[in-house]
Amino acid sequence: MSESVVEFMRYTTPDAEAHARGISELRDKLERAVLAGDKLATVEHAADLGSMLTTERKEVEALRLLREHVAAAEALPHEEPAGWFWSAYATALQYTGQRSDADVYFGKALDLCGASQWPRLQALVLHHWGRNLAEQRRFPEAEARISEALALRVKLNDPRQDSARRALELLAELRSELKE
Repeated sequence: MSESVVEFMRYTTPDAEAHARGISELRDKLERAVLAGDKLATVEHAADLGSMLTTERKEVEALRLLREHVAAAEALPHEEPAGWFWSAYATALQYTGQRSDADVYFGKALDLCGASQWPRLQALVLHHWGRNLAEQRRFPEAEARISEALALRVKLNDPRQDSARRALELLAELRSELKE
């Protein structure tokens, strides 16, 4: 799949200045949480910062940062921030080209969601995992994951259901183009 298609499916923040401020604020929050020894806050802020860095196209930095906090996330398997952490970790792996490794961590995040009933996170993980599968040209699996995400988002009345619909349309177009 061409890089332009990958970039088309990738989220871009609508407000770059606010995003940069958010990254700066999260760096401070993470530093304070680490200094205080607050593992839950550390995992939560590391997940958020890693996600924002990946959105900023700084996935190498995101992956390095997230790897520093893997043990803390492992120690909190029943806490929702751990699910967000594994989703951010998987996404950073995806965008550093480690897509098969990303599959493992998307699965880990999804398992936590299912066991703990976190449908908003579950929808996000399914959607991101679907994009990762699409980048691997595993279109039927990608369509299944994104369709599951859409169903959850409709049930939750989540405004991101339009994003899932667009992703499914793009997948259909890609599959059609590849058959030609």
